Amino acid sequence: MGDLPPRYDGTLHPEVWVQDLRFFCALRGIHDQATVLSIAILRIDHNILIPRDIDSFNSLVSVLKDHVTHSVFRAVSLEKLNKLKCESNGDISKFIAKFTSLSSNANITDQEEKKSYLLRNMPNDIVRDVLRSRIEKLNSFDKVIETFKDVMLEHRRQVRYGSKIALKHVVTGRFLSCIKGMRYDTGFKQHMAFCNSWQPDKLQDLWIVIPACEQHVKSGNPVPFNSVIGLKHQQSGLNLHSHDIDSPPTKSPVTKQQEVTCYGRVMEWNGHDGPPDVNDNWLLQRHSTTSNYDNSGYWEVGDIISLRHTNTKRSLSSHDFMMNNGFQEVTCHADGHEENHKEKILMKS
Repeated sequence: MGDLPPRYDGTLHPEVWVQDLRFFCALRGIHDQATVLSIAILRIDHNILIPRDIDSFNSLVSVLKDHVTHSVFRAVSLEKLNKLKCESNGDISKFIAKFTSLSSNANITDQEEKKSYLLRNMPNDIVRDVLRSRIEKLNSFDKVIETFKDVMLEHRRQVRYGSKIALKHVVTGRFLSCIKGMRYDTGFKQHMAFCNSWQPDKLQDLWIVIPACEQHVKSGNPVPFNSVIGLKHQQSGLNLHSHDIDSPPTKSPVTKQQEVTCYGRVMEWNGHDGPPDVNDNWLLQRHSTTSNYDNSGYWEVGDIISLRHTNTKRSLSSHDFMMNNGFQEVTCHADGHEENHKEKILMKS
């Protein structure tokens, strides 16, 4: 049947079918419009009655749109549009192509109605609310689509409560890590926090961004700079932790700086509440070599950050000093302005 022109049976838009048929005829050197029209009428399902006086494609398309099969086609397209979902990490261009096609098939032409369906298709309320505020006064749907693209790309870059991240120490290029069951021989003998590989290990190097102790934040909310947060190690369920260096024995094993550990009751994050220990709290800031911080906006993948332990006011740090097991020591040290305090995310899910 590949040598026959496309058949119309009401399961696609009449104008799309006409375009396909004209393309078929053009490929075969058939350009006379009366001949193309005759071929088109012959390729319409026999249950769809076509008046004998049809003399143009415009009138043919009008007849096909008035037929009950097209009414069913529009209803099915509307149902598909209602079920359409823009996935957070899906292909934006494919989504827009599908949305535009289904909107046309469902005969949705009013711009405000199209906005309403687009908002309904968003992956979550956060994206929906941001997009709504930005397209409310737009009069061009091309600009609406452009804005949608910007919002989705912004959404993907942003770190959110519940995001799983791999945190890279900028100077040494190694990722913050923990191994369940591996403890310090010194200090309180809690689980080690260390830097190890130059490529993120999805088992050992992933951390879940959670709210600070006794704070309640909805999973999926973006994380503003200057927020106090927690980091829960995904594999072990323990929290990134530190404690006062003036309360021995809490010095790091190599450089005798403030010890950083992974600690806490092993538990799954419930999606809202932070950890139960204030020593698991870290202040998120853009890295700065001075005390002037640009803490505007939200945390995004690639931002150079510093994490300051809120109880002791010392910042998460690492360096080329290795512990006896060959792993790179992680400590808390100074006020966060040094190169060794720089961290950034290279992976987020």
